[in-house]
Amino acid sequence: MSTIAAISTPPAVGGISMIRISGEKSIAVAEHLFYATNQVKVSEMRGYTCAYGYICDGNERIDDVILTVFRAPHSYTGEDTVEITCHGGLYLTNEILHLVLKNGAVPAGAGEFTKRAFLNGKLSLSQAEAVMNVIEADGKAALHQANLVKEGRLSRQMNAIADELIGILSALAYWLDDAEQFPEELDSSRLFTQIRDIYNKLSDMSKHYRDGKIYLQGIRTVLLGKPNAGKSSVMNWLCGVNRSIVTSIAGTTRDVITEQVKVGAYTLLVSDTAGIRETENEIETIGIEQAMKALSTADLVLYVIDASVGITKEDREVLKQCEDTKTVILWNKTDLNSTEPDVDFPHLLPCSMIADPPFDGLLKHLQQLFPEIVPNQPSVVNERQNQLLESAMKHVQSAMDLLESYGEPDLISVDLEIAARHLSEIDGKDVSKETIDGVFSRFCVGK
Repeated sequence: MSTIAAISTPPAVGGISMIRISGEKSIAVAEHLFYATNQVKVSEMRGYTCAYGYICDGNERIDDVILTVFRAPHSYTGEDTVEITCHGGLYLTNEILHLVLKNGAVPAGAGEFTKRAFLNGKLSLSQAEAVMNVIEADGKAALHQANLVKEGRLSRQMNAIADELIGILSALAYWLDDAEQFPEELDSSRLFTQIRDIYNKLSDMSKHYRDGKIYLQGIRTVLLGKPNAGKSSVMNWLCGVNRSIVTSIAGTTRDVITEQVKVGAYTLLVSDTAGIRETENEIETIGIEQAMKALSTADLVLYVIDASVGITKEDREVLKQCEDTKTVILWNKTDLNSTEPDVDFPHLLPCSMIADPPFDGLLKHLQQLFPEIVPNQPSVVNERQNQLLESAMKHVQSAMDLLESYGEPDLISVDLEIAARHLSEIDGKDVSKETIDGVFSRFCVGK
């Protein structure tokens, strides 16, 4: 493979920047442009050692830098790797990268360093995917969950289940080759119990998928309520800016407006929606339909009620549709009406968005609905992994159905083999080049 190079720090002015070079010519490329103050050559440096010196373009000194050498296979990519840490100017960093490319390296593609780590056996595919989750984590739970996967916990879990399936398949193959000897482990009732236990393990992992997405991506939150209840004021308070239009005219918001906000340790992906009411306005009707569509995929509903009006028949009808989704009622505009809320609901927060924004009160309800428990079990956290997990579950279920219906273990081998293959694909075994390229195309250049 070619020797690649890229800037691995963000494209912004800072104290330092870092250029990474990886490949069999990385040592030679660095030696062309780095001169150590102690006169040591890059080719003479041992792995995991640094040197202070200068990057030069011929006789012109560009910058004083720290150069670090990692020798194959003991590097992130599994290849010889050099990292140049320079001063953090944008022009300066790009000039050094230009020199690296001029001396024999080629520009790295998106995620190509991590892709090489995967291809060289340093990381499984699920571990590689977790690298970006570590980078993007914006809270303790998200970081902990990403690290569990990056450390190989998900890989080991999947491999253990796949090994159980392979053990059953091996016994089936032995029996089919020598039908006179029937292994004890293929007794129908015993085999059914074993396969059911495998299914239950996969089912538990599938149930954690949504929680895993919440840890890593945030709580998908939809603001619902009648027109002029104060949804846009809630949105603006959460965002800290006037993101939604706030007026006294009912029906102002007609589109779904989404922002990412922080409430304590929680990340909310908040969608402000059209006020829900009967209307003949075609555009407003589309907005209301979008609001109900947002509800179908939400993890949390913040339902806003105008306290000066009280709960209406329309509010109760919409709240009934929220029964399967975690919901907090914001009993808004209490500055206009001091009467007690006329609705019995476990998560209700009296508030006035204008007079007394209820940050602590909302945080308390979030803590009750989404306990800040750092997960100790890794979960699949992207759609590629989840689809493979669900397909494996489907085939394990099919194997159980066949065994229960016909009682003959030889009929189940095809389903179990497909299930084992899908679990292996989560970790990157026997996956297509297109799948690998698709995974790493979502990475940033330089990682």
